[in-house]
Amino acid sequence: MSEAAKTDGIFNLTVPVVMTFPQLFDAKAFTKNGKAQGEPKYSANFEFPIASEDLKAIKALMGKMARSKWPDKPLTELCFPLANGDKLADARKEKGKDDGEHMRGKVVISARSKYEPRLAYLDGGKIVDLDNVTAKAAAKNKFYPGVEVLAQFNLVPYDAVGQNSRGGVTAYLNMVLSTGKGARLSGGQTASEAFKGYVGSVSAENPEAPGSEEIPF
Repeated sequence: MSEAAKTDGIFNLTVPVVMTFPQLFDAKAFTKNGKAQGEPKYSANFEFPIASEDLKAIKALMGKMARSKWPDKPLTELCFPLANGDKLADARKEKGKDDGEHMRGKVVISARSKYEPRLAYLDGGKIVDLDNVTAKAAAKNKFYPGVEVLAQFNLVPYDAVGQNSRGGVTAYLNMVLSTGKGARLSGGQTASEAFKGYVGSVSAENPEAPGSEEIPF
């Protein structure tokens, strides 16, 4: 069985997408029933149009990374950091909340890392790297919910942990470049609050066609 190198799963977005629920400046553990789950992490969600070429390429790379570790295992038995935006919005609406409407017609990718991601923003057509604490503090307003960003992910296969868990492919968040464009989304929820009824990070379904046996590549 072949094992992928640590850099084989790196993917750079080529077209900006909307970023939501950014947790980029301070690591935070997800909470469930008021209790922290796992170690603190930096995180954000990224909303892709279903027809996005980047999304197609990411899904293909996810499949490649999965096959590098499990050549014969059905993809339906694995977890991928993908979520159907319509289902996420419906889950919110069922609770009497309409703050998930922006996710409709999208596929949401959740990316996390225990390491602080590298951040930058566009200013007059030039990229400004945030390479120290002072610069990051001054630029926090560049990374608001709803801003359009480019990002770098590292897709890595992982083994199941625990009797009832499944292995799969995770998306580590390496870098985020803010364009400074995009309408700010209202609401101050955390990602764990918004998605507690539908955990996209452990989805093994095809977000484009629910019920399909495998994610298409």
